[in-house]
Amino acid sequence: MFRNLNQAENERGSTALFLVLTVVSLVLIIGLVVDGGGKVQAATNAQQTAASAARAAANSISGTTMVGQTLSVDSYKAQEAASGYIAASGMEGTVAVDGFTVTVTTSTTYATRFLSLIGITHLPVDGQATAQLIDGPTG
Repeated sequence: MFRNLNQAENERGSTALFLVLTVVSLVLIIGLVVDGGGKVQAATNAQQTAASAARAAANSISGTTMVGQTLSVDSYKAQEAASGYIAASGMEGTVAVDGFTVTVTTSTTYATRFLSLIGITHLPVDGQATAQLIDGPTG
């Protein structure tokens, strides 16, 4: 019958506040999904770059391919091949050669799209791969 005016005054603007909080929450959730997916994709790219650079480095062999000859990874050529591959991809990285094994580590950053709204502009991404020269049967 009679409505309390104080109660109506207290509820004024509550819908607008709810709407603002809902929109901000949805933008943050969408941002996490989009930028999380982007970081996963960038990590996959860094991993693939590391694997390809390691394979290119492992192909840098010294010795002859004649039967009975021992093959090994030419450390200098391997470093150059892997470093060139990493540089061509636009990433940074390191190359370690240990006997028949080449280990490549790559690093880059993912530039965020939505999370930059809250101050997170870049996410670090790394990749690592190892390749090994397999010396075939001798004799």
